[in-house]
Amino acid sequence: MTKTVLFWRHGQTDFNVAGRFQGQSDVPLNDAGRAQAEQAARRLADFAPQLIVSSDLSRAAETADSLAALVGLTPVRDERLREAAFGEWEGSTRAEVAETWPSELAEWASGADVAPPGGESRSESGSRVAAAVTDIVESSDAQTIAFVAHGAVLRGAAEILLEMNASGRLGVLGNCGHGELIRSDRAWVLRSWGETVR
Repeated sequence: MTKTVLFWRHGQTDFNVAGRFQGQSDVPLNDAGRAQAEQAARRLADFAPQLIVSSDLSRAAETADSLAALVGLTPVRDERLREAAFGEWEGSTRAEVAETWPSELAEWASGADVAPPGGESRSESGSRVAAAVTDIVESSDAQTIAFVAHGAVLRGAAEILLEMNASGRLGVLGNCGHGELIRSDRAWVLRSWGETVR
């Protein structure tokens, strides 16, 4: 049996604009983010999802609600889809983090699988979300499922599901960007990644 799985990143927040680490801080959409969500939802409604599952953080939940309103569904909130925890870096810009943790930030920025102080590593957060996606896809009868979450964990989960090795990486989805994956009995297949509204 083949299923369509959509990964959709939330719309813009003020932290996105300022370049601040959001992590699991509950930062809401700003006005631009709400407009992005409404515009992207019109495109994603064409996929006619039968199930919408979102992170319980408000920026993802509100984004999911914009699609749910168009297709007549009630989204499921799942805390397993929260963004990676950035610990003591949350709320700070990279420049601010670099003042206290220059070597740790440089290592993290290089793509190393390290955790910020008090936070999660890329593999920890990606594995958390990949496990949640797998659980939901395998337990649901829905043929098309939309997952609405966050940039870092959607990328990490997709890389794990696609069994990508360390020499290849996906880019982070832009605000309200989405990817389309297919789950067959044999494997996960990436159909598109990084689609955004203009």
